[in-house]
Amino acid sequence: MLLAFHILLAACGQAPAEDVASQEILLETDFSEIDSWPEKLDMENGTAVQLTNDGYELSSNSAAYVWGFSEESYGDVVLETAVNQLSAEHNNAYGLVCRASSADSRNGYYFLISGDGLVSIRRVERNLSSPIVDWTPHSAVRQGARTNQLRAICAGEYLAFYVNNQLVAEGEDGRFASGLVGFAASGSEDGSVQVTFTDFSIRAAQIARE
Repeated sequence: MLLAFHILLAACGQAPAEDVASQEILLETDFSEIDSWPEKLDMENGTAVQLTNDGYELSSNSAAYVWGFSEESYGDVVLETAVNQLSAEHNNAYGLVCRASSADSRNGYYFLISGDGLVSIRRVERNLSSPIVDWTPHSAVRQGARTNQLRAICAGEYLAFYVNNQLVAEGEDGRFASGLVGFAASGSEDGSVQVTFTDFSIRAAQIARE
């Protein structure tokens, strides 16, 4: 059964550039099942991806990104999750990823927030991170060791990012059409990052045309 609803106006009153219909659920998880998502510990680089009693935890002791991606590939999707920052340092980056090329590559579209209240949409390709929407402060982000609700839209070339139901960034890029989805986090030269993602869902997405 088609479960369609429209991503409407953001709570702050800004209208999105595209009207995107979020359709049937493709995946829904609270990460409570054993082996439901990939886990990886890298002591040399100080990174960890692991399932815990609280959700899917990513941590990094440096500015190196750590990520956890799905096994299946998706095209046009709406991703949604809650993320709780556990670490104290505010200078970091973490969030959702769509259209990643492989589980061993950072390539893809990144929808990121930071503990000090910034947002960005980025294209990562060949280990280079290019801004589609550069780092910008936004009042929708709950700063520090708090929980934020994230929604990322990848529909055609349209990319949009919502934080706590507010549209915070949007743009267009046609480099990646499909790929894996998941999560990423990075610390900084100032300190480490530790975040836990919960209640993750993937829905099919379609741009509504008149």
